[in-house]
Amino acid sequence: MASEQQQQNEKSFASPAATALAAPSIADMGFGKPSNFDFEEEFHYKFWNPLYYYKALNQHRLRLNLPNPGQFEYLNKEIKTTMLTNLMFEGGRADLAKILSPNFQVMHSFQMGLPGGNPSAFEFAGVYADENTMMHGKIDTEFNLQARFNHAVSKELQLKAQSQLMANDSQSMIQLEGEYTGSDYTANIKAINPSMVDGTGIYLANYLQSITPKFSIGSELLYQCPMPKVQETSISFAMRYQPSADRAWVAQTQGTNILTTSYWRKVSEKCEAGAELQVINVPSQGRREANCSVGVKYDFAMATFRAMADNFGKVQMLLEEKIAPGFSFLLSGELDHLKGENKFGIGINLES
Repeated sequence: MASEQQQQNEKSFASPAATALAAPSIADMGFGKPSNFDFEEEFHYKFWNPLYYYKALNQHRLRLNLPNPGQFEYLNKEIKTTMLTNLMFEGGRADLAKILSPNFQVMHSFQMGLPGGNPSAFEFAGVYADENTMMHGKIDTEFNLQARFNHAVSKELQLKAQSQLMANDSQSMIQLEGEYTGSDYTANIKAINPSMVDGTGIYLANYLQSITPKFSIGSELLYQCPMPKVQETSISFAMRYQPSADRAWVAQTQGTNILTTSYWRKVSEKCEAGAELQVINVPSQGRREANCSVGVKYDFAMATFRAMADNFGKVQMLLEEKIAPGFSFLLSGELDHLKGENKFGIGINLES
């Protein structure tokens, strides 16, 4: 009896230590294992099994609970809304939008005083959108047609298509795109003017991954074949650091010749500011230059004011005055001190 009691005590004493020293089994990782596996066989099985490392990494990512970093092409989304790069216009402009239903609306756009041989233009556009699908198309007086189609196959997967038929055939294009949004990453692939006959076209693939709740990195691979037997590839890298909701740092390369950095700051509830620096170095063309621009955006009760200046002496401003619900008055201006050129624009936006 004493001998049996002593053996039981030794087992109870050794059991916790054995449990603490025991390695995680394959069953714990979700893989089945034969009943006759010993520790050495189990170790070799995990060492040579790539699924073991994939699942271990996936479990580690789930424990971190990282946020989705967004889309690769919208790393500078705050700068784009603060700066005036894509918002400036010249001459007279009127945009009229009519909401026909909760999912469908049409828009008329008139422009006058445009530079070039055609001083005026008219565009007609229509937009249909619901929870899973968005369709947008527009046509102008020169019969240039542009169309976009987005469809959410699932919560994570989206398919997109974009095309334009221009009067100048060299500017016509079609773009096919697929995007997968994970819990802490976004992957995207694009094909521009792909040809199954001679293999020409432009193909892009990018991936953006959250490393910490405030830091994300990504890369984009570009492969283009403008004509048969002429190929070119390049790779770009990007990183985004957002220590808080009111500021963001972004650095991005375009191949090996262009580096773009930006900083955005929300100064107050009504004021946002940003700065962007682009360095271009192309030794084969003897080109080495840098562009720096700063911008600010003020949101008032009934108006929005934007201003931007760069190192080439160009100063731009845009004022949007909300006169009434659905009716806005726009005023834009540009002063280029080095070239001695001035531009002025006036417009209205009406939505009913």
